[in-house]
Amino acid sequence: MSMISKQLTKSDIEKSLLMPTDSLVPFRVTAVDGTGKTWDFPCIVEQSEGIVSVGWLRFLSGKDVRAGDTVFLLRKPVDDGGGDLTASAKLKIEVKRKIRLMGEDIWAVLQ
Repeated sequence: MSMISKQLTKSDIEKSLLMPTDSLVPFRVTAVDGTGKTWDFPCIVEQSEGIVSVGWLRFLSGKDVRAGDTVFLLRKPVDDGGGDLTASAKLKIEVKRKIRLMGEDIWAVLQ
């Protein structure tokens, strides 16, 4: 399972999600969160700023996301039924917060 992650900034949670990119083209991301809800993120690539996610603020609504939390996009290959993994994949989106508990760092998934 491959993963993209980013520690969120104040701008990411108040305006739009900016992800670093080298040479991407516009694309659409459909991801499922921990509750099973599907989220559609049409993404635009802007030359100087990276990827801007259009449905991002709606996704954050009610999740108590803060600057310093981390967003993870997890890509899991799909089995075509014959045991072969296809080029398609399911995406899962999670926002996690690092919490210090009894001297240990743990990650809590924000729902």
